[in-house]
Amino acid sequence: MDKKRILGQFFTRDELWLKPQVVDFINKSATSIAYDPFAGAGDLLKAVKEKCGFLKTVGLDIDNSLDWQYNDSLLDIPHLEDAIIITNPPYISNYSAARKGILSDLSKYFKTSNYTDIYMIALDKMILAQKNIVAIIPETFINSNYAQKNLLESITILEENPFEDTETPVIVACFDGIAKDFSEIKVYKNKNFINSLGKIESLRLKPHFKSFIAFNDPGGWLAVRCVDTTSPKNMIKFDLKENIKYDWEHRVKVSSRLLTLINVDIPRDERLLFIKKCNKILEDMRQETSDVILSPFKGNMKDGRRRRRLDFRTCRAIIERAYEEMYEKNKDCHIQPNLYPTKETEEKNNVNQ
Repeated sequence: MDKKRILGQFFTRDELWLKPQVVDFINKSATSIAYDPFAGAGDLLKAVKEKCGFLKTVGLDIDNSLDWQYNDSLLDIPHLEDAIIITNPPYISNYSAARKGILSDLSKYFKTSNYTDIYMIALDKMILAQKNIVAIIPETFINSNYAQKNLLESITILEENPFEDTETPVIVACFDGIAKDFSEIKVYKNKNFINSLGKIESLRLKPHFKSFIAFNDPGGWLAVRCVDTTSPKNMIKFDLKENIKYDWEHRVKVSSRLLTLINVDIPRDERLLFIKKCNKILEDMRQETSDVILSPFKGNMKDGRRRRRLDFRTCRAIIERAYEEMYEKNKDCHIQPNLYPTKETEEKNNVNQ
């Protein structure tokens, strides 16, 4: 188990990942060989051989204890004619590798790449080797800066956990090797089509950084729960700090990311309306994007939906939008709060998003 965690190896347990649209993509590739350059226990190859009727399966792995041909597929993957890659590559970020004290062991991979996670390096090698690829990778890929997303055919978010030994939220990414606009890339959640990746991206809120908003301010009045709990009744929300039971005085720090206090100059008698607007913008964004726009958080809520996390950049964008709706669109009927800082206050709060 320690070896698997250090190497970022997590083996699938069943066929949860083989959703109908994934099977359809595999069948449309019209290939006769299922090829896994990170074969591990071989579960993926066994599953697709039975489900999709492959005549041949080929596996490679760096682990000599496994019954495959040896190959370091993070350095190079041999091309194979008439094959589709179906794999679950290793996941480990350079941050995690440093924390585990194994960054030097992985430096030969990271030093030739601008990516911060091994699985992205693996994707690059796969794309060089084969046209058609099915890869089970972290869901954080959707919000990543990966350069070759335009080669995707579809993304399938798996809310059920296909692993025995990790709760890492994952997707099934299907690459067909054809460059395209994001509006042509389909996004599914489990078996259900959600929208195109382009449409989802168009709904992403981006901050303008015009307003003075101080994050992780112990003296702030606006409380934000930035992560869904396991209860659907206690999800990400904006509220007055007195309405959320938490030791705000001692636990709000610069590093806080789950619960935080924000200082925004809104008149006291208008704060409840401001909170209502923030929550409405958040709710609309979640509904319109089927939650895909928010980063995943380990584990699901009790109703089976994936827990989500609100990053500070999106949080700032929501606050700015609420402010614009309350004041900038009604300049003639209200004196605007002073959300624009002096040089001194800007420097003082420079550490806050």
